[in-house]
Amino acid sequence: MDIKTLTVVRFPAGDWSGGGRPSDPDYAQCEVYLIQAESFEKAKKKAQSVRASLVKKGLSLPSQTTPYIHHQ
Repeated sequence: MDIKTLTVVRFPAGDWSGGGRPSDPDYAQCEVYLIQAESFEKAKKKAQSVRASLVKKGLSLPSQTTPYIHHQ
């Protein structure tokens, strides 16, 4: 499978979504993760793992203006 950079977002209510551009106005209040993966499901799992790690370490969460960028 091809590895692509996918946009994964977490809305303030806790729902996960993605597929649009990181600059999409719908994502203005979201945490934004740019993840390289073979599928959206794998990208979402990686983003959830990254988020859990950031929360555990007490680090700031990504936003539309400063997205998290994951490279393989």
